[in-house]
Order: sequence, then C-alpha cells, then structure tokens
Amino acid sequence: MPALQSPKLIARNVAAVRRFADPSSVAPTVAGNPVSTRLESGIGNCFPGLECDLRNLERRFFPFLEMDPIENSIFLAGVDTDGVARATAAGDLPQSDAAVYASLADNLRAGHSVLVSQLAGTFGLLGSLTLRLALPALGDAPAVDGDLTTASVGSGRKPPDAWTAVRMLTEETDVSLAFVNDGDPGTLTLTAKRARYLDDNGSLSAAFLPGELSQSLCSPWTHDFRDCGCFYWASNHPDIAQPVLPAGTLPGQPWNAAVAWERRDRTISTVPPPNATEASPEASELRHYEINNRWQELHFVVGRREITAPFSPTVVQGTAFANRAELLANLNYASGVELAVAQEYLAAAYSLKRDDDPSLLANADLRDDVRAARAELMRIAIGEMRHIRAVNDVIRGLSDPNGFEPALRVASRVPHGNPGSFRPVMARAATRQAIADFIEIEAQSTGVDGLYNNILATLQFPPADVKSFVTDEWKQAIRSVIAEGEDHFETFLNIQEWLSTHDETDYLRSQALRPPPTGNAADTALQAAYSSLLNNLYAGYKKGRFLGSSEINAARSAMVGSDGIVAKAEAVASQGFLVMFATPADARFAPIDPPGVLVA
Repeated sequence: MPALQSPKLIARNVAAVRRFADPSSVAPTVAGNPVSTRLESGIGNCFPGLECDLRNLERRFFPFLEMDPIENSIFLAGVDTDGVARATAAGDLPQSDAAVYASLADNLRAGHSVLVSQLAGTFGLLGSLTLRLALPALGDAPAVDGDLTTASVGSGRKPPDAWTAVRMLTEETDVSLAFVNDGDPGTLTLTAKRARYLDDNGSLSAAFLPGELSQSLCSPWTHDFRDCGCFYWASNHPDIAQPVLPAGTLPGQPWNAAVAWERRDRTISTVPPPNATEASPEASELRHYEINNRWQELHFVVGRREITAPFSPTVVQGTAFANRAELLANLNYASGVELAVAQEYLAAAYSLKRDDDPSLLANADLRDDVRAARAELMRIAIGEMRHIRAVNDVIRGLSDPNGFEPALRVASRVPHGNPGSFRPVMARAATRQAIADFIEIEAQSTGVDGLYNNILATLQFPPADVKSFVTDEWKQAIRSVIAEGEDHFETFLNIQEWLSTHDETDYLRSQALRPPPTGNAADTALQAAYSSLLNNLYAGYKKGRFLGSSEINAARSAMVGSDGIVAKAEAVASQGFLVMFATPADARFAPIDPPGVLVA
C-alpha cells in the first residue's frame, strides 16, 4: 500500500485563494480551508452556536458602525473612524455624514450609551417600514417600548425583534438610522446602503475583524470539546485525533488509533497515548481549570493527525490537457472509472457477513468492525454515483449545443499505481488485497485523483478552445470530487485497519465467492434493476439538471429503494454468490478504455 501522505488541502473558498488578488496571477491551488470549514458547513446558530454566532453578521449592517441588536433595541458598540477618514478623503462620504460619525464616536468615548431610536428601510417581504425601537430611560426622557412589542403575525406585521429586523434589511437598499444617547437630548441621523456580508470576490467583508464571528461563543470553548464528546462535535472539530508521531516513526498501527485531544499527559514518547474511549473524561483529560492554564499545550490537528512542527502542504500537481477534445475524452473516462469502482466497492460490501450472522454474535468487536466496513463501502459507492452526476454536468457545460451525450460507459480498466498504469476492473470479495487496491486507486495525486488533478488544471488554465466554456461552477464541482476522493482514501485506510485484526474467514461470507450461474432468478432481477438504473440516468442526464429530475429520482429509488439494487444485491449475496453487474448490450453503456491507451 502507498505510504500515508501529508494531507492535501485544496482551496475551496475565495478567501483561501488570496484575497483581492488578480485571479489570472494566482497560483492554481494554495493551502486553504477545506469545505468543512466554510461558513455554510459550520454548526452556526444564534444561541450562540458551536463554530460561529450568526448574530455577529448583523453587527456590521451599517457602514463604519458596529452595533448590538439586543431584544427590541440596538446599541451602538463602535465607530470605524479610520474607515470614515479614508472614505471622506476619497470623496465617497459627505462631510456632513463624517461629522455625524465623529459625534457618535465622541459620545462613546465619553462613556455615553448610544442607541438607535428609529430604523427605516426595506425589510424584504415586509416591504418599506419605519420602526421605532425600544429605549431605556435616557436622562429625563422616559423609556420607550417601540413598535416591536406585538406578535409578528398577519397582514401588516412587523419583525419580531431588532435582530430579525436588521437581518431582513435588503442588501444595497437605503437604511436610515436615528441615534439618541443619555448625554444629549438631540438626535443624530444617517442614511446609507445596507452593508454586504461578502465583497465582490466572494470573501467575507473586510469590515469583519478576525475572530469576530466567533467572539461570543462559549468561553473557553475548549470546555465544550472535553465535555460534549464525539456525538456532538462536527467532523471538522474532533475531540479525538491521531497522536503526534515521534521523530522517525512512520504512520501505522498503533499510531493511527484516535486518542483524546485534551489528554492530561502531553508526553510524546515511543509509546502512543491510550486510545480514546466513551468513558468519562475526568480520569484522563485536562480538568476545567487546567484547560484555562494549559490550552497552549494543545496541538494543531491537520488531516486527523496532531502536529507540532510547521505544516507544509502537499503541492497539488496537475497537467492541463491540450484541447477540448482531450479534456472531454478524459471526463468521459473519469465517469466510467467512477461507475467501475462503484461496482467493485458494492461487490466488496456484499461479500462481508451480515450483522445477524451467527459467527459474529459472539464477538462484538468483530461484528462492529464488519458493520462499519460495510457501511463505509456502501457510502463510498453511493458517493461515486454522485461523482458521475458531477462529471456529466461538467461534460454538458463543455459540449456544443445539442451535442451532449451522457457518459455512462463503465471503464474497462482503472488507474493503478504510477501515472499511466492501469488494471482490469475486478468484482471481488473484500480481501486484504482488494482493500489495498482500493487504497491505491483513491491515493492522493495518483490513481483517479491524478486524473481529476489534470482535469482541474485544464479548467484553471484552459486552452483556447476551452476557455469560453469554463465556469467557476465546473471548477468547484471537480474540486469537490477531489476532496471527497481524499476522504475515500482515508476511509479505506480505516477499513484496512479495522479488518486487519481479523482473519478473512472471520468476516467474509466466503473467500471464494463465485459469480451467479446463468438464469439465477435473483441475479436476473439484479441485472434488470441495473439496466433500468442506467436507462433512467441516461434519460435524466440527457434532459438536463432540472427537466430530468423525475428520471434522476427514479434512478435513485432504483438504487436504494426498498426493492432496489441494494435489496436485490443482498438477495444474490445471501445465496453465496458474488455481486456483479453485467454491462447491457447497448452502445450507450459499452465499456470505455483509457484515452490514448491501446487495449489488446
């Protein structure tokens, strides 16, 4: 098997691809944040959230101001006087407005409470409104309840609270604010466009300071890591990790087993720390007061592994294809590879014993390892089917009008080992050799990953006849396939680890599974379901993403429905036969060879 490589991080958000840089001069890939760290992938809510507090977005809804919407009031928290000065000098802000900003800043410096007394603007579906907000007693002025005290229901309703009101304001529409404070009976007013969260490059607005979206989270957040456990934390914030490798130690067992990230004993020795368990953290992990004092001892985690040295990302290598015809040929082949490996993974999954097999009942560890391996094989196989959809979307985008032909031809051979090397497609049981081959094909920068690196390089640096077709959507689709391929690689390493402690006879239905005989009723039903799946996918892809939705849904049901391929494959496997998929006698689904490779 290939040695475990250092993690490959592919930038999937604009901020990670050098903010404000000229896209034509930016390196095609740089070390950046994986998709799991994007705002929309985080566990972010308003109470206050695990990774970000969305309320903080609304604190910057008005240019140069930082405000806190609390219940039915809005308190002024800060004024960006430097930003005001720059905008004024550039002629982008009238002197009269600059004077108001200066007065607001002076009031805050003097220790006065400054609040918004009136908010006017366009509130989405609620239309244009002018809202009086709640005010405490300020000086001699009595407290004001404001307009947000009634239930937000029915015709003419108002937002339920100040934060929701701000959140509903339409971007780039005029917003007017009236300010009062406890040191001056007068009112100050400002009108400006509702500020945007993102800039023109798609990056979070420069108005937000580092850490601002997470500043109101649990403090210290490390307490949550310790007490909430794996069942609670998102996958990109694990409370367990693989331990630091001592100098000269290669990855492998027992160093790949997860340990508690906040363990009390931080020693790095030739023996790994104890494995993480479901037991209470009290005995082995840092206590709360220790976390407060020793948080700086916690290690960064990259690619599941704790590290102590600076991280050096693997450079993503890819060679652009010469022209559109070459790119399309390789995309068609890539789709065929996805279909081929999905078939191999399904065959392996159904070669494993069922959970209710009597031989597993007496060994809980074996039963759990087999169950986990089967579930992950099924998950990856379904993931490959999603990749087929993504690749076909890209092919459609690169095809001439009315020239798109769905790519559903299974590959005759798949990448294996060094670039340019291939092996035949082989449906077989989940033997140790089969799992090693699965690791090989999903290995980073080789196997199918290397193929997609070349496709991505072509989309990033397109030849003349490709350039007009390329969109960010297609590049993002290929990046997603690459990122998920890395997940598949890591998962197969896990499967190899789980099954390595058991004999093949312990977890396989049989080490010598045979193809079903001709005319076997269960296999006949399986092949009919597979043919129906391909025909539905072809029809759905041919119609397009939206027009073909009914056929795509039918294909999905044909695969995972109660009477779909999953059930029919189990019927074949339960008879002691190997689950295989015969290629229909249809030119649309005929096997496809690797581009530019002569096949005997």
